Amino acid sequence: MKDVVYVHPPRYKGADFQNPAGLPRPMVGGFPFPWVTPMGDDGPLFREVERVKAELCRRFWGCQVCGDDLGAAAWVALERPEEGAAVVSSAAIHPACLRIALDYCPALGDAARGYAFTEVLEDDIVPIDGGTQGRAPKIRWHLRPLSERARPERVRVFLSVADVREQGLRRE
Repeated sequence: MKDVVYVHPPRYKGADFQNPAGLPRPMVGGFPFPWVTPMGDDGPLFREVERVKAELCRRFWGCQVCGDDLGAAAWVALERPEEGAAVVSSAAIHPACLRIALDYCPALGDAARGYAFTEVLEDDIVPIDGGTQGRAPKIRWHLRPLSERARPERVRVFLSVADVREQGLRRE
């Protein structure tokens, strides 16, 4: 990702398993293994996020699913379909990787959760101080409000899970 290379040691957590960046994703137990997912002693911890990798993706505009650089625009999942909404995770996703995530992640692909998906540019995701969690600051990431955007002419479109599956995603 950009000038950063993050490589697991040859033996990761005692197992002969590599999780390099890129597509196609390694398959583990019939599921694609996201780049930010940690490997536990008994296999992938699909409900967990490796914070270092997630932070690398956020800081260097990389995809949390495949670990590769994102283009000018990428996609994020939001808690609700509106400007200023909280981003479900801190990093963005390629269109193809979002389709993988919707197909395999039960939480992200669950229409009942009401997540919305929108295309963003790198500066559209901003931190908001969420107090502290233990001794560490808790930062939440939000979609930059329309009034604060550098490109107010850009039209924001919010898609539901069904919209993404039916229509697909626009590519830039």
